[in-house]
This record gives sequence, structure tokens and C-alpha cells, in this order.
Amino acid sequence: MRFKKSQIKAAKLFEKVSFIYKNYFLHDAMFKNQFKDGYTALVCFLKNYAYERQGSPKAYSEIAVECVSRYKGEKEWEVPTEKDAEILWNHYKDIAKEEFNLIKKNKKTGKEEVKVNKSRNPMNNEKKDGIIDKLASDNIPNIAIHIRDYISKDDTQRAYNFMKSIRGIGEKISSFYLRDIAYLAGLDEKNISDLYLLQPIDTWIEQTLKILFNSDAPQGLKDKQELIVDLCKESGVSSISFNQGAWVLGSQIAGEFKKFNRILNDYAFAQKVIENHIKDKKEYLREVKNVLDSLHNAPYNNR
Repeated sequence: MRFKKSQIKAAKLFEKVSFIYKNYFLHDAMFKNQFKDGYTALVCFLKNYAYERQGSPKAYSEIAVECVSRYKGEKEWEVPTEKDAEILWNHYKDIAKEEFNLIKKNKKTGKEEVKVNKSRNPMNNEKKDGIIDKLASDNIPNIAIHIRDYISKDDTQRAYNFMKSIRGIGEKISSFYLRDIAYLAGLDEKNISDLYLLQPIDTWIEQTLKILFNSDAPQGLKDKQELIVDLCKESGVSSISFNQGAWVLGSQIAGEFKKFNRILNDYAFAQKVIENHIKDKKEYLREVKNVLDSLHNAPYNNR
């Protein structure tokens, strides 16, 4: 056996925790419906994946969804055109400036400019590498089906390369999107080529590897991804579930490295932390409900 019992035990824990991700974070109907409708697939990508870079303002994804939804009201399309890409990018900048007040002053000219991170914004069509341009140039009506079909046809590398070719979409988001599409489409991991490409390596997966493998944790991206896949194969668990569960347990429940480390080495402590997490969420929701009740009893706009 290549892996320690403690490492296999952790992998099985992550698989259990992954149901929180599957049943809560992916509960919105759009995640399933995106395979039926290209517009829904585009909105799902823009809302949940395209702007998930560290430090990216939440407003960016909201603006993208807003401008696409308004444009669809004006024009129906199956496959967008390059003209659509140009119009949508202009809409994006207008909404960012006029409705979200995303304005910055140019230090050299002193003039106000719209703050939309043009160099990494997936809606930017200036170099024909934005998401709308890519759908147009490759004649793609539905990005979710496009990626699903690549993966199911034993061409995961091509799916990954397509995602990376989109402005602002790097290695982590590419793997993140592939991982969820494979799960949502019900693809069998045993039949997926280059399975390691479905392993986004974020802060919490880095922490996981450090805890489980200490100084033996690999440094290269592909080595990290392949190590996880190998551990999951020997543990008899889904590598997709491992990745989803590790993120939930680290980012949503533990919240910091010291606690995360202890959770993976002390399962009695893990149970206590999860129980406290549930208690905290219930207390928070109770206070939110109290605010809602007070608004019903004495509406703010009537004062």
C-alpha cells in the first residue's frame, strides 16, 4: 500500500463532506438546466466560475449576468456573434460605471475611467479572446455541453485548453469548471482521460496536501493533481468528491489552517467542530429572521 491509513481515512472524510458541496453549493436549478439551454449555461458560467479569481470583486460577475440577461431580452441567439461580443462588452462597461459606480482616476491623465480589470475580464472582446468571442468563433451554442462532450469523448485536455484560452481563465478556474461539469453531467471518472485536470488546486487543497503529506507533498501543479487522483483510487473514493469536500471542510467549516490540521488528525474534534458550525449557523439564521420579523412589523420605508 502506497498511502498511509491516515491519508486514506482523510480521503474518505472528504468524500462524505462533499455532499455539502453537491447538495448546497450546487443546489440551484441552473446547474442542471444548463445542459438544456445555452443561455442558462453561459449565465451559470459567468455567475459561478468566470470571476472566481482571488480578489476579484463580486460585482464583476453580477454585472456580466446583468448585461447578458438584458441583451437576451432584446435579442435571442443560439450561437452569439462577434458583434454580440462587442455590444455586450460595451454594455458591461456602461453598467459597471452607471449602476455599480466602478470608477477610478487615471494617475497620469487625471481622468475618470471605468474599473473593470480589462486585462483579465472574460467579457472583454478587444482581443477576441473573451467568452462571447470564443463561443462565436468556435460556433458553440452551449459551453456546458461543449465541455461535457470533450470530457466524455476522452479529450479532457482539449476541454481544459479551451477553458484556458478564455481571457482571465487560468489553470485553477479551468479545472474547477471541468470538475463540476463532469460531476453534474454524471460522467464516470473511470472513463475520463487525464483525470488530474479536474483537480483545481486552491489554498485549501494546498493546505490539505501539506497536512496529509508534510514535506513529501510535491511542488509541481501536475504532481499535486496526480497525487490526489492516485490517493483516491487507492482509497476507493471519487477524486472529484475529494476536491469538493476538502474545499468545504477547509474554507467553510475549519476556516484556518490550525483547526483544519487538527480536524484531519482528530476525528472526535472534527465532530465537535461540525456540531459548533451547525450551532453557529442556526444562531446566525435566528438573528436574520429576527431582523426580517422586525421589518414586517415596522417597515423601514414607512418610518
